[in-house]
Amino acid sequence: MKSKTRRKSKNISILIYLVAVIASFIIGFLVVNYIVMPMVVGKGEDIPVPTLIGLDIKDAQKVVKSNGLVFDVAGYQYDTLYQKDRVIFQDPKPDIMIKKGRKVSVIISMGAKSYTMPYIEGLPVDEGLKVLQKMNITNGINKIYTSSDSVPKDYIVSTIPKSDETVPPGSMITIFISKGSESDTLQMPNLIGLNIKIAVDTLRSLNLILGGVDSDTVVDSVMSKVILQYPEEGTNLAPGDSVSVVVRRE
Repeated sequence: MKSKTRRKSKNISILIYLVAVIASFIIGFLVVNYIVMPMVVGKGEDIPVPTLIGLDIKDAQKVVKSNGLVFDVAGYQYDTLYQKDRVIFQDPKPDIMIKKGRKVSVIISMGAKSYTMPYIEGLPVDEGLKVLQKMNITNGINKIYTSSDSVPKDYIVSTIPKSDETVPPGSMITIFISKGSESDTLQMPNLIGLNIKIAVDTLRSLNLILGGVDSDTVVDSVMSKVILQYPEEGTNLAPGDSVSVVVRRE
């Protein structure tokens, strides 16, 4: 009986000790968190948060530390406005009053994201441009027309940069577009003075198309003659191009 009583008494003593330790810890935490820290922070000097957006990361860090604040990099992300290693976001915002010793978090620019030039050679121009648009490449596209014996007219011959090359943001893209074989090139004939029937026959013989006829009267195949033409005589054309004329009835 005495042995059991002693064990029970010992267990109670241990339990009381543990409760006392836990209670001391909780009381200490509450005192530090709600009494000591507010007193320490409350005595700190109020200062305005400096403007960091646009600064280089090293310069921003110096500014923060010189103001008695703590510099914290919260993350990195791509940005088209600010160059790589510059601050694009800060918290708290500039000019907000805070205590010295507070943390100022920033996000740093990784610069604009580069892309890989897609393969668009051999595509019709319209389809190639759609591919570029899907990649948000809508500015800085230079079109150059060139003769080609192997690539059909209005198809893409080649590009600069070449496919699979890494393209820095803002780079100019040059697209070389086929205007057909050099042997297919012809010159616009002189139609002025011809009646409309002969003018049409002339165009057909060259595989050109009469695209539009402007006249202030009813067109007569014999009496109506060409007084103006577009393109002008001597202009380089390709088979299938259209020609417009103005006719007047005599």
